[in-house]
Amino acid sequence: FIFSNAYSKEIIVPLKDIAFQNPTLRSIQAEYTIKLPIPSRYLVKDIFLHLEVEKSRALVKERSSLTLFFNDKLVLQKPFDPLLDIMVIETNLPITNLEPYNDLKISAIHHYCLNCCEFEGSPELWSKLDLENSYVKITYDEKPILEDTLLIRDYVLDPKLFNPVSIGIITENKEDNYLSLAARLAGYIGSYIKYRRIKISYLRTIPEDKDVFVIGSRAFVKQILNLQTERGIPDISIYPNPYDITKAIVVITGDSYDQILKSLNSFMSVKENLYTGKDYNITNLKQANLSAYNSMMFLPLGKKVYLSDLGYDDFKFKGIYPPPAVIEFRIPQGLYIQKNKKIKFHFAYNYGAGAREDSVINIYLNDKYITSLKMEKKYGTVLEEKDIDIPAYLLQQGLNKLKIEYAMMAPGGGFCISPNIEALRGTFFTSKSYIEIPKMPYWFEMPYLEYFVDSAFPYSIKADLSETVFLINEKEDNILSSLLTLSSYMGSRSSSPYVNLRVYSYINEDVKSKHIIYIGRNIPLELQAKSPLKITENIDLSIPVYKSIFSSSFLSKIKKDNSNIANLNYLNTLTNQVFFLMFQSPYDSQRVVTVLYSKNLEGINKASYMLYIPKFAQQIRGDVAIWDFYVNQFFSDNIGEKFYIGNLPFIERLMFELGFSPIKLAMGAIILTLILSLVVKKILDYREKRRLEGEI
Repeated sequence: FIFSNAYSKEIIVPLKDIAFQNPTLRSIQAEYTIKLPIPSRYLVKDIFLHLEVEKSRALVKERSSLTLFFNDKLVLQKPFDPLLDIMVIETNLPITNLEPYNDLKISAIHHYCLNCCEFEGSPELWSKLDLENSYVKITYDEKPILEDTLLIRDYVLDPKLFNPVSIGIITENKEDNYLSLAARLAGYIGSYIKYRRIKISYLRTIPEDKDVFVIGSRAFVKQILNLQTERGIPDISIYPNPYDITKAIVVITGDSYDQILKSLNSFMSVKENLYTGKDYNITNLKQANLSAYNSMMFLPLGKKVYLSDLGYDDFKFKGIYPPPAVIEFRIPQGLYIQKNKKIKFHFAYNYGAGAREDSVINIYLNDKYITSLKMEKKYGTVLEEKDIDIPAYLLQQGLNKLKIEYAMMAPGGGFCISPNIEALRGTFFTSKSYIEIPKMPYWFEMPYLEYFVDSAFPYSIKADLSETVFLINEKEDNILSSLLTLSSYMGSRSSSPYVNLRVYSYINEDVKSKHIIYIGRNIPLELQAKSPLKITENIDLSIPVYKSIFSSSFLSKIKKDNSNIANLNYLNTLTNQVFFLMFQSPYDSQRVVTVLYSKNLEGINKASYMLYIPKFAQQIRGDVAIWDFYVNQFFSDNIGEKFYIGNLPFIERLMFELGFSPIKLAMGAIILTLILSLVVKKILDYREKRRLEGEI
């Protein structure tokens, strides 16, 4: 939420947007640190914190309290009130010497006993941070934009920006080749600002309220920016917005389309630290050719991947029940997981001398318990390294979570002895720890919209989207904005720039040979050949009414005809629904089509942005998902035919076919029985022949 007045602006940032979990603080002492980013273009005038904490009623006010530190400076201390289930803290945070990322440390002291002995690990000693309802309100001014290309990454594409990030794109015209450039740029923006919600609008004029990218020839740039200077316009440059000098106009240009393409590819490929100065001109560029599954998003198979290379710093643990370390990594949804394979996890860690002999380190994969490592050394250890084999069948398609949980107990000299919390420490060294996923074939069942939502799969098989096209059949601004926002979302999932993505407004041979993403309100009939839903003026579901995917609120719109097929009543004009469909391409059995359709253009635009909202995105599943945005309800299911993409070795393919098809299994058993019968008959005939000849 952003508010403004005549002198400054205010933005309210929910803590869930920057912390991603609601941590529980347990035992007599526990702490949690939130990294508060400050965008580079902000001149901060005030930071106000609203923090809500749920707590145990067993806590005594005299000895239990919550303490806040900001960049290691004490902000306040407040006792827990036993009569309140939820404690609310409101305070201003110090703004002197702010860093790009600032530490807001929340430390809790829990006691349930005033003048008696207590067990330091009691389940009654807890408090929980409610980050859903907690927030910071930042009052700030914005720095004016200078003509320095470094500000493109530092200001315009600053990963520290808060939600929502709103950006505009202007192209010289709406021809397919220029729209392809805009879609590639949108995908890059999503991949660069990975952890924020991004809404990209297709514009025709310079906006007054947002940063904008302009793609076109030098003559077009000069015209739209009303530049009177005789100085040449660089290939890549930045200008202050004439309506608001705190907003930026980023120019990507050239003397021809090929040169503009080279400028854009350079902008997406060159490291950000090379951009400095008033202009940037391209002399030569060699574009990388990405192979299948070669992406920053997917872990490479059969290789050691150090956890520090995934962006994780060493994890430090302190106290009896410190928050666990969680490592997230992705494997392709198309990986055929072989149950006999093992994942190798090389774990480097240490622990202090204060841990009791029954202290352990628990290891989980996708919340499935793997093993525990006992803290056996009385005097601690400087560095321990263990190789742990994890069954591959615990992997799940797409996102996986490896959790390391330190469960440390202090040595006791009796029930009334206070533990030495400072001695309970440990470190998980990510620079020395690695994970190695064994090589497995690519063979996957489709269609599943959740794969697309999770990591833009299967389109991200080739991370540069060279095997993917966007298809539209009208160039209305809302549809183009939806396309650009969807491209930015896919970029945020795949973490790669889309240097080879194409946009088409008609079906041609290139479209037929690629994976297709269609956006619009009139689906070409040719494209619907294998769709589970046929959408024209009504919906034709190729399933009986009693198997309808819709709830009773939607069934009222469905009538049953003589063919026992569900049809949407003609009285419903489809103005409140957005459809997500996925099905096999009618042109190539190894390709996939994904459709984002609605008669309501605003609905399409809103749905493309809502994918960034986890509660929204997780409801898009199966091969059909329908969002009724008027009542905010979802309906989703698998109703179409399944198909497989990829290749399996012959023996595994044979076992797969027999294992998943009872008919094929029965036929295989019959054939095998016949073969064995013939072999036995041959052996018996041979023995009979030898017996008759007197050899036996």
